Amino acid sequence: MPANTIEFIHRIRTIMPNLRIEHFELNQEGTLNNVVIVNQDLVFRFAKNEAYARTLQTEIRILDFIRPRLDIHVPAPIYTSADCMVYPLLPGQPLLRKALGSLDQNAQQRIADQLGIFLIQLHSLDTSSSPEEIPLSRAPYTQEDCTSLRNDVREKIYPLLQKDQIEWAEELFNGVLENPEIFNFEPSFIHGDLASYHILFDERDGKITGVFDFGMAGIGDPANDFGNLINFYGETFLRKISPTYPGLQNYLPRSRYYAQTLELEWILRGLESGEAFWFTAHLGRARDILS
Repeated sequence: MPANTIEFIHRIRTIMPNLRIEHFELNQEGTLNNVVIVNQDLVFRFAKNEAYARTLQTEIRILDFIRPRLDIHVPAPIYTSADCMVYPLLPGQPLLRKALGSLDQNAQQRIADQLGIFLIQLHSLDTSSSPEEIPLSRAPYTQEDCTSLRNDVREKIYPLLQKDQIEWAEELFNGVLENPEIFNFEPSFIHGDLASYHILFDERDGKITGVFDFGMAGIGDPANDFGNLINFYGETFLRKISPTYPGLQNYLPRSRYYAQTLELEWILRGLESGEAFWFTAHLGRARDILS
């Protein structure tokens, strides 16, 4: 049992003194929050520090704005405080690549159609109708972001790489930075961290039951969400979304860039934080990037 379990139990009992805790599951692997699932029914998210508490407050406001505008379920908080959010556990299991791969082609297409509709709704949100200003996504998406990332990679990661790996990275960045037109797109609302473990589905019904963790959400590049899907499921699956997301093909050059730089970003985070977890976080991801 983690040493700080008692601390979390105390906090939960302070928030909900009448809650009988029969099952307790603590997950401290998240970047911004510690997560406790109580009785397989309630999710308690506690920000890890004061800065992340501000991010959590932004996420709560975003959820309130997007929830009535999406067909897919997202968290609906029943309690919030300066550094905590509590919401009913969304049903379903994570849509991991192995689970998706076990489905037949028709079932995979149904999942792709649902993701396409979700992303169309998300990316088409009229943020001007929000009672509060929607922030920029924390996911990088500008030419300046790309230049800054390349500089950091050259300084901190290149000394660890072999020659062919450096050549790969240079081609990856040059393919974007030498084509400034690639950044001529209309920013829109994005999830920003559309990982497989943030998408829930019901295997029996073959449908998506919810999407959560909007801590990176905000105004950004829609191609970033597609890049995450490539990273976790591969481009072959992403292309199945085309029938329900017109114009998806136009996002692919930037989506491929985002899919591949994710690993570099996580290595940087490991080097800067000293946490070895980041070096292995992307092992086992999909690799089919097409041209």
